[in-house]
Amino acid sequence: MRTPSVLVLVLSLVLGVAGLAGGVWWFSVRPAQQLEAAAERVVAGLAAGELAAEDVVDPGAVDLAKVYAGMGSLRPTVTRVAELVPREPGVVATKLAWSWVIHDGKAAWEYTTPLELVRAGDTWQARLLPATVAPDLAEGESLRATRVTPTRGSILGQEGLPLATNTPAWRLGIDKTLTDQATAVDSAGKLATELGLDAAAFADRVQRSGPRAFVEARILRQQDPADHELVARVTSWIGVRAVPTTFPLGRTSSFARPLLGVVGDATAEQVEKSGGTVRAGDLVGRGGLQEARNHVLAGTTGFVVSIVSTEGEGREVFRVEALDGIDVHTTIDVPLQVEAERILAGVGPASALVAIRPSDGAILAAASGPGSDGMSTATLGQYAPGSTFKTVTSLALLRAGEGPDSVVDCTDGVVVDGYRFNNWQGYPASALGRVPLHTALAHSCNSAFINERSRVTPDALSDAAGSLGLTAEPQLVVGGFLGTVPADGTESEKAAALIGQGKVVASPLGMATVMASVVAGRTVAPVLVDEPSSAPTEPGVPLTEAEASGLRALLANNPVEGGYSAFRGMDGVLAKTGTATYADGKYHAWIIAARGDLAVAAFVADGTSGASVAAPLAAEFLRVAG
Repeated sequence: MRTPSVLVLVLSLVLGVAGLAGGVWWFSVRPAQQLEAAAERVVAGLAAGELAAEDVVDPGAVDLAKVYAGMGSLRPTVTRVAELVPREPGVVATKLAWSWVIHDGKAAWEYTTPLELVRAGDTWQARLLPATVAPDLAEGESLRATRVTPTRGSILGQEGLPLATNTPAWRLGIDKTLTDQATAVDSAGKLATELGLDAAAFADRVQRSGPRAFVEARILRQQDPADHELVARVTSWIGVRAVPTTFPLGRTSSFARPLLGVVGDATAEQVEKSGGTVRAGDLVGRGGLQEARNHVLAGTTGFVVSIVSTEGEGREVFRVEALDGIDVHTTIDVPLQVEAERILAGVGPASALVAIRPSDGAILAAASGPGSDGMSTATLGQYAPGSTFKTVTSLALLRAGEGPDSVVDCTDGVVVDGYRFNNWQGYPASALGRVPLHTALAHSCNSAFINERSRVTPDALSDAAGSLGLTAEPQLVVGGFLGTVPADGTESEKAAALIGQGKVVASPLGMATVMASVVAGRTVAPVLVDEPSSAPTEPGVPLTEAEASGLRALLANNPVEGGYSAFRGMDGVLAKTGTATYADGKYHAWIIAARGDLAVAAFVADGTSGASVAAPLAAEFLRVAG
């Protein structure tokens, strides 16, 4: 049995050995851990842009907040890429790898810098120098990232003529650095009134803006004489300034605007939806092709990273070049679009004039008049097409075995399911009774087509519309609508469909497509931007050349037998007028016409008749087109 003294001795020896081991661990392992921890804190602080004072030998040597200020919210990824190597007693060195991702998906600014840590009692501190943050960075200097804006692409028409392109312009607005607050607000009201803007709203914008703000009212064209005169006049007012710039603009402020859209500063919603590709202050498309193909037109931004001296001068250290936007080529014929807009300029109600080249489906003009209030009536309007739709019904009758000389019953009105359909007011008595189909179509006898309803089923009518391209899904790149011909409905609605009323609706583009298909002898798909992905869907029942030939014979007879005075003196014209009732005593005026390799539709939302209101518009256009 061991004595207590022996046990005490053994225990003392064990404790002594344990204490010695602990001392070895403390003096060899603990300092290394402290060094590693200090290094990691420094790396994390550099990445965050903020270092604790106790982690730096001289906290005032480098002001990270000032160095990073020109980088905005960007922060680098910083990693240690070398071991901690003793350099001299109490000093170790390592290397840091820096990576600044300025734009996602683009090359990052990457480099390495040296870092020294100095022992300070029981811990370590970084000896922070400007060159630790970036190569060649000197005391008092800072970093700055600047976006490089690409040149926006143009929207072009036939023969490469510009529809919208970068144009010498002025940013016209109120510069609050030129005057005091009260005068700026007063001038804002005057300027807005001159420009036709909401004066109170614009004055309020100026009122709420900062004391050095420039508040833009409108972009004006330098090459426009009227804009020149306007700028000269309003810039004499205190606080009004015109800043020269280059801006993506259409040929005029109204030229094809519903199709093209406009370019403006990105909205908060566009910035949010972009996923970071669009930032506040960027120019983006709004509506039309400018928006639909913004990703093509806008190009890709680049950037420059500079070191900024204490005098504010920058020297470039890294660059990613911008990629300019790509032009978008359309089928629009500039002279024809100009003429179409000129012809519609004096039309009060919503109106449209569409021209298609049947041989390839190219949309040469798609004009919407001033009464459309900025909407693309030409490509998006949805209206009953009236008797122009009898072209479709005539195709269904041809397929049912009738021909231009087949006899049909043109009665003085017809009742279907309790509803009476009348012929148009003033219908000639000489064209009533048993008449050839060509006469019924030339004089637009409603009852003759409705009396054939037993031979033309709703499905047959829908198939005929599809064969003439009316019910296809348009592939325009921008929004578009051609037409719908429902096969269901009441008996009176089915009867109304035969004369382009009831549930049948079409756009001017859709009805121009119908005429283009007749001329081409095949189903035409209208094209605005020729892209491989926009291949049209083939109709369920293709149009044959024999069917189209029969339609051409009928439509060529209309101006002659129907007495379309608007086309007097013009040869080779195919045409069909239409007057669609949309309310008691209210009518849509239509015409579809063709001459040579040009098919047109003219539409006025409120007119007495297609022959008197729409036909003169189409006739003038065809004469100008030659």
